[in-house]
Amino acid sequence: MSLISLVGAGKDFGLRTLFADLDLHVGERDRLGLIGPNGAGKSTLLKVLAGREPLDRGERRCSSRLNVVLLDQEPDLDPAQTVLEQVFAGSGERMALLREHGLLSHALAENADDQRLLARFSDLLHRMDACQAWDLERECHEVLERLGIGDVHRPVAELSGGNRRRVALAAALVAQPEVLLLDEPTNHLDADGVEWLQGWLDRYPGALVLVTHDRYLLDRVTRRIVAVERGEARRYEGNYATYLAHRAEEDESEVATAAKFRGDLRRELAWLRQGPKARSTKQKARLQRIEAMREQPARQARGAVSMAATARRIGKKAISVEDLAVHAGERPLLEAFSYDFSPEDRVGIIGPNGVGKSSLLEVIAGLRLPSGGRLELGSTVKLAYFDQHSSVLLGNSDRRGAGPLSERQLADRKLAERRLLDRKVIDVVQEAASRVEVDGQELSASQLLERFLFPPAQQHQPVAKLSGGERRRLHLCRLLIEAPNVLLLDEPTNDLDVHTLGVLEEFLEDFRGCVVVVSHDRWFLDRTVDRLFCFEQGRLQRFEGNYSAYLERRQALAAEASRRPAPGTPAAPRSATPDGAGQPDPVGQLASPAQAAVAQASPAQRPQALRRRSFKETRELERIDTELPLWESRRGELEARLGSGGGDYTRIEELTQELAELLERIARAEERWLLLSELAD
Repeated sequence: MSLISLVGAGKDFGLRTLFADLDLHVGERDRLGLIGPNGAGKSTLLKVLAGREPLDRGERRCSSRLNVVLLDQEPDLDPAQTVLEQVFAGSGERMALLREHGLLSHALAENADDQRLLARFSDLLHRMDACQAWDLERECHEVLERLGIGDVHRPVAELSGGNRRRVALAAALVAQPEVLLLDEPTNHLDADGVEWLQGWLDRYPGALVLVTHDRYLLDRVTRRIVAVERGEARRYEGNYATYLAHRAEEDESEVATAAKFRGDLRRELAWLRQGPKARSTKQKARLQRIEAMREQPARQARGAVSMAATARRIGKKAISVEDLAVHAGERPLLEAFSYDFSPEDRVGIIGPNGVGKSSLLEVIAGLRLPSGGRLELGSTVKLAYFDQHSSVLLGNSDRRGAGPLSERQLADRKLAERRLLDRKVIDVVQEAASRVEVDGQELSASQLLERFLFPPAQQHQPVAKLSGGERRRLHLCRLLIEAPNVLLLDEPTNDLDVHTLGVLEEFLEDFRGCVVVVSHDRWFLDRTVDRLFCFEQGRLQRFEGNYSAYLERRQALAAEASRRPAPGTPAAPRSATPDGAGQPDPVGQLASPAQAAVAQASPAQRPQALRRRSFKETRELERIDTELPLWESRRGELEARLGSGGGDYTRIEELTQELAELLERIARAEERWLLLSELAD
């Protein structure tokens, strides 16, 4: 049975059509995922389903008694209520029954023999049992705890933006409506919170409509996909993996159809230029067909973000930290962290919310001072920080060593935010560079914006008209035009659509530089990092591999611990590696005793076959196989030119320098090739 139906639905945003002639039905226990580019209308479609946004055409049909709850990206909470009161407020009938129970209990305490009150009380108890109202408070506390909200009596007015989102999510889950509409529910959740939410949604008995960039969640929870794009809404049966297969087939078909159409039109135009020999009915019909083909509008191609590596050269040294300490006031977040980030590092930083992941990136980016230790950037480093608040758009990207923002600086930042919303999209990018070279081709700021799916008409609109995802995409464009060689990415997947995330992942695969990522997105971490640092009690524990490997190891250890509980916890072995000196060895924390012994062995003794080669490492090995012969060929050319002599000493010096750098690059590549080739396929 259909709970909500959209019939012939259409919605416009200014001159742009978000969707037209849409028929969509949400049935009982439906699991529907909405995907599409940022600004395509996914959030608007959720609001239409919730009855908060009117349609321009068509109609919305549903029962007036249907209980529908929408988690918006900007939830409207009551600042006067506490966290617990706000979560209770969305519980509808169950909360009303609890309140009625309190009133009736008080009335019966004063008049225990009132038969009318006793009958009402008996009926109330039956209704409370039927909808499990007794469990409401316990559920509220459990959900809030799982989502990382500890102080349930804190006023909503004092909460940060991320905590407000989590409270709104808790209220939506506890309400248990017949139809639950979630817009990016994983934003501001850590990895454990996302895992818990995924399990909760698996067991949810009502209908679910989901907008999310978390592709593992989308693949696990949904059974039907609606792709909103180019003014259309296409339906696909199956989960996200099934949708990808259908999408690939459609793309191939559209390319073939477009090629056939161009071929037909070319042949007809050639016939037309030759001139018909007579004016028969058949020839007149052919002329009419040619005219119709020429006037037929070409189907708009699917938008695809295009990111190309524009990183400048980076030397041997990227980032070096020694005994680094980071505090939040008097509270220590990180102690004694030492590590040398290499120019080709792909590092992920994970841990619960509030442990200091973003604070560490801010210290590396120079936006706050460390509490102790040493941090040094390489002389050739050009650093770009993709933070959660788009500070690069506000002119705060170059504040090295400035420390935390003062009250005056916070006020200036708010003023800058208001001014930013009034600026044109193209002005934001031109401020960094009016032209940029990408893959040997010089592009203007306008051409670069088109690669990031900002058409010319949108480039001259104010930033205020962009959606949250479009602003994040603009932030990325502004960063990459400066050609950095070290990228710090703080929750880069927030508000970006799944198509843009896929392109960003491919960009990072080809990026020649160091990448440090803070993210809860499991798919993104699996695709982009080879090493993890996990916050554990103020220290960063190192793990070699991606997030899925880390999760499998953690689950295996938990299962082993449950089978054989140890009487005491032994001290973690100390790391013998230079970049982990003085820290508990993470492999000792995450591996069996035999694997821990392997980890403490020398590199020559350590069997690399214990770990399988990751997807990223396989791509890297293939790239080295391709590039090494080219570098060897260039080496031969340089040696031959130097051996031939000549009197141009300036040119000889340039060739000598190039040869030295090339020999160093070849040596590093050969060493890396040997290491990767020894790993298991």
